[in-house]
Amino acid sequence: MADFEQHKAAFDAIDTEIIALSSDSEENARGSVEELGLRFVVAHSLDPAVMSQTIGIYSGTHQSRSHLQPAAFVLRRDGTMTHSVYSSGKVGRLTSHDVLALLQPT
Repeated sequence: MADFEQHKAAFDAIDTEIIALSSDSEENARGSVEELGLRFVVAHSLDPAVMSQTIGIYSGTHQSRSHLQPAAFVLRRDGTMTHSVYSSGKVGRLTSHDVLALLQPT
């Protein structure tokens, strides 16, 4: 999320909104928002099982707590998905540079 925050101005310049999804509690999500200085929406308290069923995101368990695995989606304004990336760790995540490159006109 910090990566996307660092490049928020570039997304703003091309009228692109960033939204993060989290299974963290409101308190924990607020802590991350404050710690990272995030200026985009972070939806919190999402049920990993429901999110898995609804949008196909993988869920996992860490310290006996269910959580969402990293995933990124690039959507058009009409809601259709143009790109999706699923990861089970830090390697292979979609970066802000990747998304900005995807959004460049061809």
